[in-house]
Amino acid sequence: MVGTAEKRRPRVDETRMRASATHLDRFAPPHRTDVQELAASSRALADLADSFPAMLFALATGYGTATARRHCLELVLAGRPLKEAAAELGLPLWLKRLPPEAFDTPLTRLPAGEEFGRRIVNHLPLESWKAVSWFRRVTVAADLAGEDFALWLAWRTKAAPRHRDINRIVLLSAWAFYSSRPDTLGHGLLRGAFAPGLGFRKALEEAEAWKRRVDLAIAIGEGISDAWYPEGEVNGFRFVPLQTLDDFLAEAAAMDNCLDQYGTKVGMRATRIFSVRQGERRIADVEFGPHDDDCTMPAIEQLRGPGNRRVPAAVWTAAYAFLGQQKPRPLGSGLRSATIAGSRAAAKRIWRPFVEATTDRASTPLVRAFLRATEPFDPGIV
Repeated sequence: MVGTAEKRRPRVDETRMRASATHLDRFAPPHRTDVQELAASSRALADLADSFPAMLFALATGYGTATARRHCLELVLAGRPLKEAAAELGLPLWLKRLPPEAFDTPLTRLPAGEEFGRRIVNHLPLESWKAVSWFRRVTVAADLAGEDFALWLAWRTKAAPRHRDINRIVLLSAWAFYSSRPDTLGHGLLRGAFAPGLGFRKALEEAEAWKRRVDLAIAIGEGISDAWYPEGEVNGFRFVPLQTLDDFLAEAAAMDNCLDQYGTKVGMRATRIFSVRQGERRIADVEFGPHDDDCTMPAIEQLRGPGNRRVPAAVWTAAYAFLGQQKPRPLGSGLRSATIAGSRAAAKRIWRPFVEATTDRASTPLVRAFLRATEPFDPGIV
């Protein structure tokens, strides 16, 4: 019987070694060598590749202080419960459920709330290949907008494939951040705020609509000082230029159209919008822009009623008559709606709360990259 037991033990150890080696091969290539070298120093450490991959990865890539790592190693080598070792290292226990594939960059600040840890395990992705993108989305969201938003994102995207566009996660995080900051201009630009019951697609739609309103606010800056033409009346129809952010937002709400999404068009090219009214009643919106045959002369680009419906011939007649009454004025090439200084000031006013709230965090470089990629006017604070 003794001989049989002695023959079996090497086979058990050999199976464990092969299993550990398999798990070690699942770590991301940039850090695999460091992980393997640490695991080779002790069977207890090698077993972490299966029992707590995040701890092995954290120890191998320098997470926490040198003292905390040393104490954690001592506890693991002494066979103490991994909960004690994780606490010594400051590593949240919910990471224990993540596979080796989840870790492709050194760990930074992690959500560690007790409620977060209890709930997040219900939203882990089923497939290990989805873990790395899921983990990155969740940690960025928590870093930028808090644990409640991160839990929502974890839930709504656990079945999603890889999200390579991290700018989308930064945008959603900024939108969620401003949803809880009623004291900011960014909050005032919300069409719909973040709520835990929203689906991912609806949330993304609202975040993108909010960003287009941000673009509009920046494009208009302190206001459109040159409306090309003054307010006027023709055949009982009054033509009122839209010159401020509030003008555009109010018109979009009253007319049920997309004028609040007109940032790029208003800011980056020569175009002006007038509200067509009878008394105080809004009838239509007309967009004047450069003529196709002569970019220095104006033309009617769009004329639409409420909900972008067609308008009666009388409104068209009045619009052409209004344009015909204006003193001929060549439109200079590149004529902007607002000054560069005004646009930069608006960008700074909108983005400063978010930038300052996320300074010196692991995701700060992502915020800077997002603003550089999506804002034509440098806010001056990134």
